[in-house]
Amino acid sequence: MTTAPSAGHDDNATRWFMLAIISLGFIALTLNWFDVATAFPLIGAQFNVGLPSLSYLISLFIVGYGLAHIPGGMLATAIGMKRTLVIGLTLQGVAGLMSGLSASYLELEWFRLLSGIGGSAFIAVGFAAVAVWFQRSRVTLALGISGGAAFSAGAAFALYIWIYLQDATSWRTSLALAGAFELIVACVVLIWFKVPAGSHALGGGRFEQKALSASVVSRDLWIYGLALLGGYGAYFTTSQLFTTYATTQRHFNPSLAGLLAALIVLAGVPGGLLGGQWADRSRNLKAFVVGALLASAVFLALIPVASTWALWVIGIAIGFFTIFGFAAWSSVPARVSGIRHEYIGTATGLMLTLAAVGGFFIPILFGHLVPHTGYNTGWLVLAGLTAVFALAGLFGRNPAAAVSDPSGPVAPGRVGDLIGTQPAGAAATPTEGETT
Repeated sequence: MTTAPSAGHDDNATRWFMLAIISLGFIALTLNWFDVATAFPLIGAQFNVGLPSLSYLISLFIVGYGLAHIPGGMLATAIGMKRTLVIGLTLQGVAGLMSGLSASYLELEWFRLLSGIGGSAFIAVGFAAVAVWFQRSRVTLALGISGGAAFSAGAAFALYIWIYLQDATSWRTSLALAGAFELIVACVVLIWFKVPAGSHALGGGRFEQKALSASVVSRDLWIYGLALLGGYGAYFTTSQLFTTYATTQRHFNPSLAGLLAALIVLAGVPGGLLGGQWADRSRNLKAFVVGALLASAVFLALIPVASTWALWVIGIAIGFFTIFGFAAWSSVPARVSGIRHEYIGTATGLMLTLAAVGGFFIPILFGHLVPHTGYNTGWLVLAGLTAVFALAGLFGRNPAAAVSDPSGPVAPGRVGDLIGTQPAGAAATPTEGETT
């Protein structure tokens, strides 16, 4: 085990090292999430299933993913942040290995469900881990790097690089190798990750029922969670089924279609970085979330009328704006609701669970709608759902003070110092002389 970080430069270097470890976990998470999408044609041929059944593989992952967010946060409170991160990565890694060994489509469905549960336990606590290390400054940027850029990079690897691995081996081997990679990442977290010095509550402890209840009833968690519901489902439907659409409807060759799908999620890398950087310096978090989702809805609506070359621009724009807004969205528990450190995982889990409702139902709706009405109607429905739910975000609050740190940790009294000490649901109060 490494020793506790010292003050000053070492402390700053340590938090960025912790961010790198958590970001590696996000890459492993989405690699094992999206890799199954590249194998859809081969899975469908081997198990004799079509688009409606294949869309269930997306939704079943989201079922496990949505169900375990809040329990994962509560588990972190009980046994500690580090143990929960390792458990989540290990469970998803094992499920990835077993997905490649599935003897039937039913077995594959069960392992996708288990993969979602493991990924869920990791991601809610992963956001919390970033928030507690960057509580004093740059929290939105750090969340944009991990939950935005690293998240998107892992998905891009799965949707494009894994095609070549799959062609060189088989879809079974490609899924198993992704699972093995995640198990290696779990070992990295086990060996090197730690919580900030003095944060004894993050090592596990007794529940405080009143504090937990206060965290999960924060109105902004519910409002922003619902705001993402439509866009969340539309993003995962588009990123995982756009390859099928491009090959069957727009006559792309499989390699180009895979590249297009990869660019959709890869656009989230600059989206997460820019969204996190700019939102960090603004009090108007609401505009970042709602505005980005509405932009995504517009581009989704353009798919049916776009020319073939314009699909590249539209796909990249959808991926960029979704993750651009997601970076700001993921900072709501820390910046808007002021959740105590040990309950940030549960609070983030609540928001992700609400969003995961869309992640479950929308791919199923799309998969059943398209065979009867066509893809054009499907894209318009995705656009409408994204826009309608995004408007719910207009009722959410903004942070009371901007978090901006061009050079290092902020001085005591800034909003970062208030996170985890003020009552849950209370917004931070700006200090004298603080500007937007």
